[in-house]
Amino acid sequence: MEGFIAQVINGLATGSIYALIVLGMNLLVLVRDIVHQGYAHIVMITMAAGWLTLNSANGNIAIAIIVMIITGILVTMATEPLFRPLCKRGAQLETIVLAMSVGIILTEVMSQFVNNGGNFSFPASMRGGGKTVNLGLIQFSLANIIALISAIVVALLLLWFMFNTQKGRAIRAMAQNLRVARTLGIPFGQTGLFGFALAGILAAIIALLLIMTVGTCGPSIGDTFATKAIILMLFAGIGNLKGGLMSALFMGLVESMALAYLPG
Repeated sequence: MEGFIAQVINGLATGSIYALIVLGMNLLVLVRDIVHQGYAHIVMITMAAGWLTLNSANGNIAIAIIVMIITGILVTMATEPLFRPLCKRGAQLETIVLAMSVGIILTEVMSQFVNNGGNFSFPASMRGGGKTVNLGLIQFSLANIIALISAIVVALLLLWFMFNTQKGRAIRAMAQNLRVARTLGIPFGQTGLFGFALAGILAAIIALLLIMTVGTCGPSIGDTFATKAIILMLFAGIGNLKGGLMSALFMGLVESMALAYLPG
């Protein structure tokens, strides 16, 4: 029973990170009506920026976190002008191709310029120090507990923002009917840039949580998370924030239980 509870905690921690990636991609669906497959690769590049900063700043974690936040925001916002003319024309197929291209380019950048294309690991100080939490016979990784709580708090804050603030309602209005939203005076460019910046901050948070729970990164991690995120978005319904959150938590539990109890 103790092992089962531990697997549930680990599965929820993994699923909560999936949930944040799905929330970030669904946010961009609401902002620009695009399935931004390259978003997971932006998370990957953000992790790489943190690793490079640690190596050049004598392991200063605070500087690495600041660089990761800046990288997440700048890289995400840099893709917005690329999608804007296609979104105005309603060219959805072209936006999918462009999003895939962003992912391919970022993967190539990782392969050519970061650690010679190999995987790299983060120090234990950024992974909870390897500490565990013991509750009787049950033992949890401290990093997983922190990641689970942090992801839930961030997800709830994002949902609250989208449904209870003027800016959030403006983003949702653009997703429901862009023509009517623009007629009502909602600025297309400004709101889009704000949404991409918000997604960039979320990408940095996801990168930090992945560092804590996974501890490694490489050129293939972007494709892995992009594939899972797209599956979850299709399962829950593209643009469905709450459904994507629940589906991601469910997938994390399924993965954890399968690895623990299924043979092979």
